[in-house]
Amino acid sequence: MKFYELELEGETLKFRLTSNDCMVIEKFSGKSIIEYVQSMSMTTIVTMLRYLRRSSVENFSEKDAQKLFDKLVDNGYTMSDIVNNIILEGLAVSGFMKKEELTEAKSE
Repeated sequence: MKFYELELEGETLKFRLTSNDCMVIEKFSGKSIIEYVQSMSMTTIVTMLRYLRRSSVENFSEKDAQKLFDKLVDNGYTMSDIVNNIILEGLAVSGFMKKEELTEAKSE
């Protein structure tokens, strides 16, 4: 299984969205995964971090995702960085967008 990997404080974090977790998000949000990601609220970012981490960390919770968000901010990431450099990269490696679409989305 492919992952988007990020080194943070000496730890390798792996991100990937499985089809099952994508369906969970789509069912509770009522939107496609791409539509859901476009409404980047704090809730959306934390939710995406949660589900992107679940493929490598079993039972990664909402609270875990909130802690991860705070850890990323403490290490210099902004909300925009998290979206562009983690969430969109995770979606691309998971097959939800092409590399070209990733590049285009990052430039918007």
